[in-house]
Amino acid sequence: MSINPLSMISLEFDRARLAALGRSFGVPLHAVDDGYLVHCAARALFGDTAPQPFALRPSRGRNLRALGYSVASADDLRAHAHTFAEPIAYAACNLESIVGKPMPAAWRLGTKLGFEVRACPVSRSDGATTRVADPAVRPRAEVDCFLSACRRAGESARVVREEIYLQWLHRELDRGGAAKLVSGRMLSFRRVRLSRSTHAGVRAIKVCERPDAIFAGILEVADPQAFDTLLRRGVGRHRAFGFGMLLLRPVGHLDA
Repeated sequence: MSINPLSMISLEFDRARLAALGRSFGVPLHAVDDGYLVHCAARALFGDTAPQPFALRPSRGRNLRALGYSVASADDLRAHAHTFAEPIAYAACNLESIVGKPMPAAWRLGTKLGFEVRACPVSRSDGATTRVADPAVRPRAEVDCFLSACRRAGESARVVREEIYLQWLHRELDRGGAAKLVSGRMLSFRRVRLSRSTHAGVRAIKVCERPDAIFAGILEVADPQAFDTLLRRGVGRHRAFGFGMLLLRPVGHLDA
């Protein structure tokens, strides 16, 4: 079975027109973040080929820039938007500025790569065990991995957030045997309020607080095909909203 080649895509959105698009969808702008609006715009423009996962990049002024992975080329994305996007979505993105590059078609076993990723280190609660430990946590709810580790360890134990999060990252990179975490560090951490649809209608938005961490390090490709799948899927939860995109770097570029 053939797999469509993967491209890295660069997109620029106009912040004011992005907000106008959100209002047209009935989205309460006071309750949503940039990742949510970019997700809405990309889906409205490009449908199922919208770049995902994607990462918001530093930008100033009226434009908001994003990088993402897509099975469509820059030309394909433009053609889709020209043909199918509604005018208000069409105006939110500078379509002529879309550029892309093909990602490697194959990865070599044992290759070491530098990486950076913004991730949301949460896990799903495990039902009965979690209810005994903390009755306030709903079964299968998302739980901050650090807080979960603190609950398991008890009040007297010292738990280091970075260590817990790196253990989580190791498990995520090892999904399907894709890659090994050779070394890593947490560049930044904060707790953020994220807006998500409840699937009861576009206007039904819930706001949740989640950990937001940026990691850098070195990984080793353990299974080339599984690693390609990992790039396409992304790391962790909330991958459709600006989390989980593995940005690859030369190993010498990072002092990890």
